[in-house]
Amino acid sequence: MKCFNCGADLKDTDYCNNCGADVKLYRRMLRLSNAYYNEGLEKAKVRDLSGAIVSLRQSLKINKRNTDARNLLGLVYFEMGEVIDALSQWIISRSFQSQDNLADDYIEAVQKNPARLETINTTIRKYNQSLVYCGQGSYDLAIIQLKKVLSINMNLLKGHQLLALLYMKNRNYGKARAELKRVLAIDSTNTKALLYMKELDAVAGKPSSKEPENRSKNKAMSVNKDSIAYTVGNETIIQPAGVRDNSGLHSVINVLIGLAIGAAVMWFLVFPAQQKMTNDELNKAVAEYSDQLDSKTAALTSLQTEMEDVKKDAEEAAQKAEEVTAQLGSYEELLRAYRSYSEQDMAGSLEKLEEIDQEALTEDGKILYNAVFQEVGTQAVRELYRTGYAAYQSNDFATAIQDLGKCYELDNTQGDALYFLARSYHKSGDTENAKVYYQKVIDEQPNTRKATDAARLMATL
Repeated sequence: MKCFNCGADLKDTDYCNNCGADVKLYRRMLRLSNAYYNEGLEKAKVRDLSGAIVSLRQSLKINKRNTDARNLLGLVYFEMGEVIDALSQWIISRSFQSQDNLADDYIEAVQKNPARLETINTTIRKYNQSLVYCGQGSYDLAIIQLKKVLSINMNLLKGHQLLALLYMKNRNYGKARAELKRVLAIDSTNTKALLYMKELDAVAGKPSSKEPENRSKNKAMSVNKDSIAYTVGNETIIQPAGVRDNSGLHSVINVLIGLAIGAAVMWFLVFPAQQKMTNDELNKAVAEYSDQLDSKTAALTSLQTEMEDVKKDAEEAAQKAEEVTAQLGSYEELLRAYRSYSEQDMAGSLEKLEEIDQEALTEDGKILYNAVFQEVGTQAVRELYRTGYAAYQSNDFATAIQDLGKCYELDNTQGDALYFLARSYHKSGDTENAKVYYQKVIDEQPNTRKATDAARLMATL
């Protein structure tokens, strides 16, 4: 255990033997951070990944330099399919402990395989596209896209959760349950998966609706020697047996009378009624057409409103996707900058860092950015001064102005860089800029030999 004030090794006392600082509270903080780390480790062993993340983050809040907790947090993220978050944790860990750090092995295992990095980027792009499809209501396309994502990265928990939701929306509860079981196999206490599984259990426990039974009653008929009885609907009709009409004349007369009455009824009642019915039907058809027209107009208005809402939602989803893409691009640039830094290309690393939009980074990303920038900036200042001064001595004043100017811009305390920058402008014939930078030497380094020489040289211009 090192002293937070002087870095000396601490003994079993409440004070540092080297600087005398009170380290009692500091010891308690480190022990508490390690306790949360051990708790996270135990949860990770039983695949309680969500609980492990909570414990490990609490450990890092207390001691951000706890590299064991940070490396384990990266492994948990990697197991959950969040490769970018995992790389961020390992890179931060390496910035705190550059020697004998397991994070080096984890990062190398990912970076030495360019195809793996490209697969990670493809997974993120396809997942974001599935979110866009969901926002547009194209759920079938979203399902197809998510299946492609999960075929590449089977451990992407948020992909399984979204696919389960889409299956639930389509009432395909069996497939939804299978996706949630895959999530719980990786993270046994995943809150969202447990919540969705509870909803599935609630749906499965509902009693099925009973369809009404339609029963029809058949006509019952009873026959005896005196009468025949049968039922029509709710009425029972009894007809005497053996009743017959033996009079043919009566039948003919009845037929003729019936025809006459029928003709009269047709003339006086049926034709006018039929004409009235025809008119009523025409009026009814006109009314129905008018109602249909009003209904279609209302439906068209509703569809236009719905289309505007969908268009607005699609624009919002596209904007969100652009923001996520920008954030991913910033992380990619940060990884490239760190790779250049690892290859000792300080100028290239600095150039990539300056292109990064810091606002698009998360808090952990900003910590990583600042750590890399601080290390790269210090070495880049020395490198730029060395190359700029060498160019000045070889009369390559254009290169000297570029490198020395960049050196002074990064660290305005570099008095030598400022002085030789002014000399480079002077020797290149740019007297206006030479006067400006000679004056800066006089103002920023008063009572020094460089200020005296600058004043003398500026007087000759």
